[in-house]
Amino acid sequence: MTRLIPTTLAALLALSAAAQGAAKLETAKQKPTGLAPKVAAELAATGHRVTGDKGTVCEVWFAKSVTAQSGFKPKLNVKYPFANGRFLGVLVVGKAQTYTDFRGQELKPGAYTLRYGRQPVDGNHVGTSETHDFVLALPAKVDTDTKPLRNLKKLHTTSAKSAGATHPAIFTLLPVEKGTKAGLSHDADKELTILTATIDGKSGGKATKISLRMVVIGKAAE
Repeated sequence: MTRLIPTTLAALLALSAAAQGAAKLETAKQKPTGLAPKVAAELAATGHRVTGDKGTVCEVWFAKSVTAQSGFKPKLNVKYPFANGRFLGVLVVGKAQTYTDFRGQELKPGAYTLRYGRQPVDGNHVGTSETHDFVLALPAKVDTDTKPLRNLKKLHTTSAKSAGATHPAIFTLLPVEKGTKAGLSHDADKELTILTATIDGKSGGKATKISLRMVVIGKAAE
């Protein structure tokens, strides 16, 4: 294997950062196709379209309302007030480029439901992530209801079908820092593109607003 000299490595990193920076955010107004009626009915009126030089990279449609855990308090590794298996919305993968999840697993163009899932606390995941908040993508043709999917084994195995793998297709949720603005941001150092949005929710029967930061392009450092 050819060894990269520092200048060549720097050039490659610059090109990668440029590709991340090229992603732009638009409002998606036409709801995704290929969804079960119950899923389509639960989506917000508009979605978030991420585009690149060759067209649509992906669309994220959040649910019009998400139930949060009552009395939730953020912890060191868990920042989001959702129960495992909670329906959060829909991801539509475009045809503009090869698209992967946070593990680098390829997802083919099409629609996927999005459900919240916390990283298991076991020997297989020690040190793999600073936070345990993730979104799992499930094939929309299989996941046809928005009721919470509480069976963790089923949640994980169904999500794994999205990438034709044994591991769930995942996207990390980053903590929302004070002053973070809604929109698309780019972490050049980690080569991540992050969608920040505020969605409607309910907690203890009362309406609330929930902010999320979801990595939509990029993968974990190897």
